[in-house]
Amino acid sequence: MGYFEPQILLVDDSRVNLEILKDALKRYRLMTAGSGEEALRLAGDLHPDLILLDVVMPGIDGYETCRRLKQTPTTASIPVVFLTAQTEAAYIIKGFEAGAADYIPKPFNIPELLARVKNQLTLKMARDQNGRLMQRIEAMNNQLTASLRYARKIQKASLPRDHYLQTLLPEHFVFLQPKDMVSGDFYWVGEVGDRVVVIAADSTGHGVPGAFMSMFGMALLNQIVGRQQVHCPAVILDRLRQQVIASFQQTEISEIKDGMDISVVSIHPPSCTLEFAGAFNPLYLVSKGELQVVPADAMPISIGEVDRPYKNHSLSYRPGDCLYLGSDGYASQFGGPFDKKIKTSGLKKLMVEYAPLSMEAQKQAFSQYFEDWKGRAEQIDDVLLLGIRLK
Repeated sequence: MGYFEPQILLVDDSRVNLEILKDALKRYRLMTAGSGEEALRLAGDLHPDLILLDVVMPGIDGYETCRRLKQTPTTASIPVVFLTAQTEAAYIIKGFEAGAADYIPKPFNIPELLARVKNQLTLKMARDQNGRLMQRIEAMNNQLTASLRYARKIQKASLPRDHYLQTLLPEHFVFLQPKDMVSGDFYWVGEVGDRVVVIAADSTGHGVPGAFMSMFGMALLNQIVGRQQVHCPAVILDRLRQQVIASFQQTEISEIKDGMDISVVSIHPPSCTLEFAGAFNPLYLVSKGELQVVPADAMPISIGEVDRPYKNHSLSYRPGDCLYLGSDGYASQFGGPFDKKIKTSGLKKLMVEYAPLSMEAQKQAFSQYFEDWKGRAEQIDDVLLLGIRLK
C-alpha cells in the first residue's frame, strides 16, 4: 500500500487472538496492547491509522476505551473497529454509539477481516487527503481574503477624501455598499475653475473585476478632468469612452465588452446652473417636492457599435434643491413582502419623500429602507447613491 505502510493498533487481552491478527495482517505495521488503558496510551503517543479493539477486556472495556478515544481531540479521527463475539443487534448498536466505524465478529474469518481492514484504511486515507486539501483551500482562502482586504483599503483610499468632499459639497451624503469585499461602483469629485464636477459610476460586474474597472475609470478621470481640466459632462464621457476603447484595443482583451455606466454633472454655483450627461445612468433633481429626471444616453462606456457623441443637458436649479446620482444597485435589490425589486419608481418616491431631510438623515433613511427591504435576501449588486443639496 505504498512506501509508508499504514500502522494498526491491535487491542486484545488474549495472546492467541493477537497472534492470529498479527499473522493475518503482517503486511501492515503492527503494534499491540493487552488492555484499554494501554491502548489509550499508545494511541495518544503513536497515532495509528486504525485500531482493532476487543470489547470484553479487564479494566475498562472496549466501549469505554472507544468513547475516550473519540473524546480526545488527538485520537478522535482514528477509526475504531470492534472485535467481538457479541453479534446481537443491541451490542452492535452499542458499539456504533460509542463511536466505532465497523465491527468484526469472532471467531475471525480472515478474508472478511482483511476486507474490512482494507476498507477502513482506504476511507481513512481518503479522509486524510480531504483534510489536507481543505487545509490548503482554507490557507488559500485566508490569503485571498487578506489580499481583498488590502485591495479594499487601496480602493477606499482612491476615493475622494471626506474633507475634500465637504469643502466642495458642504451638504451631501454618500451611500456606498459593495456586494462583495471590493466594489465596482465608485464616485469622483473635482473642481475645475468655479465649477464642481461630480461623477457616479457603475462598473460592469462586481467583486474583483468590477473593482479593477473602477480603479481604471478613476485613473482616467484624474487625467481627463483633473489634469486636462475638462468640465463639460458630454466631452468627459466622449474622452473617457475613447480612452477605454484605446486601452482595451492595445491589449489582448479587445473582445471584452465590460465597461461603465456613468452619470456626470458639472455644477456652477454662481449661476445656479448645471450641466449633465449620462451613460445609462440618469440624473434626479428634487425641487419643492417635484422630481425631475434628466435622461442618460443608452450607450455604456465600453467597446461597442454605438459611438455617437453623448448629449449634454443644461438646466437651472434653486438653492436647496436636492440632486441624486448613483448606480442601479439600489433599485435592483430584491426583497419586500413579495420578493420584488425596489425598482426605479420606488427609488424616485423615496427621493421625493426624503429630500426635505438633512443629508445625514437622508443617508440613514435610504440605508435603513434598503436593509429593511432586503431583509434576509442576498444583496445582488453593488449599491451607490450620492445625494447633494445644491447651493
